[in-house]
Parts: sequence; structure tokens; C-alpha cells
Amino acid sequence: MIRSKAINEFINTFTQQVFGTSLEDAKLEHRCVMCGALVGEFNDDLSLKEYDISGMCQNCQDDTFK
Repeated sequence: MIRSKAINEFINTFTQQVFGTSLEDAKLEHRCVMCGALVGEFNDDLSLKEYDISGMCQNCQDDTFK
């Protein structure tokens, strides 16, 4: 996902403060930004796209959106 530099900085600062890791670092380590678990399989392409946006693993997506 292409975002402006300002938006990326905001998101990284926010996730660092709330979850203890930036979205950028979580993605580099293939970890969920919310729970810190290694990201595994996703149920579908939409869930994979959501990971690209939010950095949430499938379990956290399920807990958040269902």
C-alpha cells in the first residue's frame, strides 16, 4: 500500500505507542502488530490485503472484525 510519508510516520508512531512496535518493524519481522505472533497463513486474498493495511494476523483480524 502506498501512503504518504506523513501518514506512515503517524501510523508507525501510533502503533509503537499502542502495541509496542511500529507497523513497519512488525512487517519487516513478519509479525502481527497487535499480538506479536509470527504471521502465518491467511484465509483469503482480502485477509492478506488487510494485513498489508493494518499488520494484523488472521487471528487478530478474526477477533477484530467478527
